[in-house]
Amino acid sequence: MVILALETATRRGSLALFADGAITAGAAGDARRTHGERLPGEITTFLAGLGRSLRDVDCFAVVSGPGSFTGLRVGMASVQGLALAVRKRVIAVPTLEALASGWIAQSSGESSVVAACLDGQRGDVFLAAYAAHDAGAFDVLPIVIAPAVARPDEAARHLAALDPARPLVMVGDGAGRHAALWSAAVPRARLVDPPEPIAAAAVRLAARRLDQAVSPHALRPIYLRRPDAEIARARAHAAPAPALSIEVASGADDLSAVEALQRRSFTNAWGAESIRWELENTDVARLYLARDASGTLVAYCACWMIFDELHINSLAVEVDRRRQGVALALLRRVMRDAAASGARSATLEVRQSNQAARGLYEGLGFKVEAVRRDYYQEPREDALVLWHRQIAALAPPADPSD
Repeated sequence: MVILALETATRRGSLALFADGAITAGAAGDARRTHGERLPGEITTFLAGLGRSLRDVDCFAVVSGPGSFTGLRVGMASVQGLALAVRKRVIAVPTLEALASGWIAQSSGESSVVAACLDGQRGDVFLAAYAAHDAGAFDVLPIVIAPAVARPDEAARHLAALDPARPLVMVGDGAGRHAALWSAAVPRARLVDPPEPIAAAAVRLAARRLDQAVSPHALRPIYLRRPDAEIARARAHAAPAPALSIEVASGADDLSAVEALQRRSFTNAWGAESIRWELENTDVARLYLARDASGTLVAYCACWMIFDELHINSLAVEVDRRRQGVALALLRRVMRDAAASGARSATLEVRQSNQAARGLYEGLGFKVEAVRRDYYQEPREDALVLWHRQIAALAPPADPSD
């Protein structure tokens, strides 16, 4: 039996092959590139390095979530396509169960509770806990805490409420990222590194669960929370508009306040002089400011109008005003003004890892159309190029009296 497992719940992802009772794990992928860019080529390269091809695979396994929403979609679609091409079935393995089972398999039968904790990238974690018994008998892991998404302090309370007589082990990148919190709230917890890639643990479980193999089209992801774009749309419809005054910048004092906000928001700020030069020496630059009721600058958006395209170059919101609809209100004003001036489309770049911003933009109708390698520095990261192709529809209706 040959089983190929793929994991895209994390940014790096992983691959593993089960063949003749042995497991071979693939090297972690290049986190600077998206799963969509690396797959399915990464799979075929991995198999070729082992002297195999897709035709040798008897069954596929895929880590089904929770994890990165986009990563899960790409991973499951890749496995579905490959499985359909060679007419094989697929086994879905939950991320947290695979993470816990990887440690259990290497723990020499230690009796404990294993908490799998994955960083949720939104100030939260994905958490589940399982009872670890004999490492050779875990076709189904007994659940102690059902898989859920929670703030780290909430997760800590759940863990602290467990039976103190049983040893508690925490594994996963969420355990390491919030180590100080766990140490304070759950001092008996022992934080350990995953002993193997998630795909290796998943393929081991899959080999024990061949009866759970399904047709590729029957795969279903486990998200635990709604996609960012859906959350942004719901927030846009449900939340009252913030009390803001939005205006176009006109003076040097405005630029000084913008520069100060930039420096608080970005590692590589443009600076006031760059913005000033654009405003004074081009006819395409616009700078929008959002102020609160006291007149204090709380956000800005620097953009260009080039023929019928709106280019959104920079946007920042004060930390204590984020997630309050400020950026949404500001962008809506910018896009409506651009549409009224004849713009038909809008574009911008965003860090690949900036899921909150991506959710905001996707909620407004932007879609990813390209990737710019190593566009950002400190830290170096790819930029996703997003486009909205129908902002002309945002223009206010014509006054019938005109």
